[in-house]
Amino acid sequence: MNEYEILREEIWIGFAHLYLFLCDKESKSNDGIDKKVYSKLVELDTRLGTTASEQLYWCLLKTTRSDIIKVGRFLRMKDL
Repeated sequence: MNEYEILREEIWIGFAHLYLFLCDKESKSNDGIDKKVYSKLVELDTRLGTTASEQLYWCLLKTTRSDIIKVGRFLRMKDL
């Protein structure tokens, strides 16, 4: 079993999800998130099998931007 499979058996969808969690835990602002590192981890997760919808879902859960949250809520209401 490789590291990716171990992450997936836990609560993580991939390396990028774990990275966001660790940055959030260690930083009081979004300055701790390196966009280049995050992008590379998303690319890796995609090659390993994490879907774009899973990545987007967890990324949206981490945001505090009200414009993005409003769009996310609208899309969920539209599906109902």
